[in-house]
Amino acid sequence: MDVLSDILSSLHLTGGVILEGEAHGDWCVYSQLKPEDIAALFPNGGPVIAYHYVKQGRLFAQVEGQPPVKADAGSILLFPRNVRHRLFTSDAPKPIDSHDFIRGATERGLARFTIDGSGDAVEFYCGFLGVEAGEHPLLECLPAMLKVEDISEVRERWLEQNLAFLTTGQPSDEVVTRIAELLFAEAVRAYVDDLPEGDNGWLDGLRDPAVARALSIIHARFADDLDIELLAREAGVSRTVLGERFSALLGESPMRYCAKWRMRQAANLLREGKENTANIAYRVGFNSEAAFNRAFKREFGLPPAAWKRLGQREADAHAGPQPAPIRFAHSADGTRIAWTVSGQGDPLLMPGVWFHQIAEDGNSPLWGHWLTLATHGHRAYRADTRGCGQSELHPARWTFDAVVQDLECLASQAGDGPVDLLTFSNSAAIALAYAARHPERVKRMVLVAGYAQGVLARGDPSEIGVRTAAVEMGRQMLDRDPQAFGRMIGALVVPQASDELQEWCSARFCHPVFLNPDAQRCYGEIDVLDVLPTIRAPVLLVHSRGDRVSPLSGAELMARSLPDARLVPLDSDNHILTRTEPAWEVARAAVADFLR
Repeated sequence: MDVLSDILSSLHLTGGVILEGEAHGDWCVYSQLKPEDIAALFPNGGPVIAYHYVKQGRLFAQVEGQPPVKADAGSILLFPRNVRHRLFTSDAPKPIDSHDFIRGATERGLARFTIDGSGDAVEFYCGFLGVEAGEHPLLECLPAMLKVEDISEVRERWLEQNLAFLTTGQPSDEVVTRIAELLFAEAVRAYVDDLPEGDNGWLDGLRDPAVARALSIIHARFADDLDIELLAREAGVSRTVLGERFSALLGESPMRYCAKWRMRQAANLLREGKENTANIAYRVGFNSEAAFNRAFKREFGLPPAAWKRLGQREADAHAGPQPAPIRFAHSADGTRIAWTVSGQGDPLLMPGVWFHQIAEDGNSPLWGHWLTLATHGHRAYRADTRGCGQSELHPARWTFDAVVQDLECLASQAGDGPVDLLTFSNSAAIALAYAARHPERVKRMVLVAGYAQGVLARGDPSEIGVRTAAVEMGRQMLDRDPQAFGRMIGALVVPQASDELQEWCSARFCHPVFLNPDAQRCYGEIDVLDVLPTIRAPVLLVHSRGDRVSPLSGAELMARSLPDARLVPLDSDNHILTRTEPAWEVARAAVADFLR
């Protein structure tokens, strides 16, 4: 079996679901598996791959924020991360959900997608695959949508015969999965073959025989006692050559990549919750549970037990009824961003901060009243920041450009017109950078407890010392009493918290992002002072006089540097205002009047 096949097998694809589509005339539909579909078809959850093969005719496909792609007969459209997309022959009809046209579903999930009308017919096959391996670098580096065409006549005939067999025969679940897996493999193989040389990240590693062989071994045998000598010997090159090629193409050494892949598999097993930590340690190649705990904490910032509890707490929060469905998009570097929209009116963006989550902030004692204000007369687009909530918990990058691109990703969901922004804490600096880069997109901005310079950029030794001590204390306390650490950070952010809010803080503020050195550096080094004079949108700054996280002096500096700004200082010590304090009514009235 070739190296790409080895890599593909490490995805552990399962549950291929095939349906046959036939549509006539002008039509336009949205296609995406919904959470309830995924729960029914793939009980283990995890990423889902969607694809379409055009058997006859021509259609167009489009992912939000990207130009449409034409797909003629013989083309394969592949969506490695199940992103929402349009399939259409004409933009004239109003898009309708594809679920409305699925008929005749069988007990195996096979069904027909039909649209009746006058005009040319388009025939196609659709399929879905679950990825039991969890998040995978191959899926992460593929584009949101890719088209593969110019398939050889032999391969095209092979595809049609197998797909037709799925929709007309009586295949077993194993056969369905295997044929769908082969279809996905053919599409990925053709895509990789057609890539230009260089700057393709992880995929370039598949084109180097030595690196590809090392990747194959790591993915298949991560639990073995691998070392650089063994990998180099199996790859047929020297240790030096393998190390240099691997680092040049993937940005890290073979053994560092192996350690990360091993921990990723461990995280997947912990998430499933079927085995205890000792068994998982053995399954991923550790003879000592203590050594596994140390390695896992180095990778994720939390020991396995705490990481598992945090994941379960987030899962429980997400399982309850939600005011609006959680959707997903991908930032410029491929990081998954969870977002949602609620309310009616003009669009308003609420970029994420690390201590709020869109799945639960509607009922939160710290955020519920702010969400009510945001959705009054507005359609509020909100997102979980990278590393938090339902966004990707372990993003590849923590840079200021990356988090600004996350806001650009959220803004693309709101269309092309101008938007208002309601920001908090560190998201204010991100929004200011966005407004400087996209002045035509920003109408008005509200900066609540915001700053233009992070703690490291401000350079106050005492402030830096307090932050450093808090982070170090957090690393120690998370192992022993994470809720005590949450209360400590809560006392810094909301010193005037009620008993209810203190309890909320104890559970929510013990978050690994606060202890992530890359995230701390990203936010601490923020400095957008130089772009403030270029921002033309009106800006309202709302800031507590006694804010211990972001001093009022920073807001005063922003007010002086922005061409059109007004500062409303508040008699409060809270970084984020609570709904029960008198200052809230002053802030609420100022913000509502400004955005009216």
